[in-house]
Amino acid sequence: MGQYTRTTRFFAVMLVGGGIAGIAIAAIVGITLIQQNGLFIIPMAALAVLFAWATFIGVRLWQGMPYGRKWAPVLFASQIPVLALPGFKYQWFTGAELGVAMQFGGGSSRLGFSANLGANGQFFLGTDVTEFAVGVNLFAVVALVLLVRSNISFKADGLAAA
Repeated sequence: MGQYTRTTRFFAVMLVGGGIAGIAIAAIVGITLIQQNGLFIIPMAALAVLFAWATFIGVRLWQGMPYGRKWAPVLFASQIPVLALPGFKYQWFTGAELGVAMQFGGGSSRLGFSANLGANGQFFLGTDVTEFAVGVNLFAVVALVLLVRSNISFKADGLAAA
């Protein structure tokens, strides 16, 4: 098994596993929240679609399909930023998250670290977000770099074989 296959299969498993976990979480939370207000099903359905797409891309990456090789780096790139501003929050991951974030507020700042397996999606617009934080998902950075490098070597190997 070549380096390309080992690398892409690992990240494919992370996309599929995290995608399935994310779909399950969105379904469970959606069912719970629909009892409070039927409109909560809309953001949970959107999250479920996002995690389903990650699962689909992971399967295509595992199979070595060009569609998977093209979109897996895009998915991991979208998981790199962790951003919270008053009125806005963006963070999501599939498979794993190794985060480093700087949080500001109340006259102080602190550096936070997190490590998670599974899936998470936090997209908020509104007054509920009062913190200010900026960070990165280091796992997604590594995934992006390795997938782009393996895609370049895959293309070079394909050209040499032709």
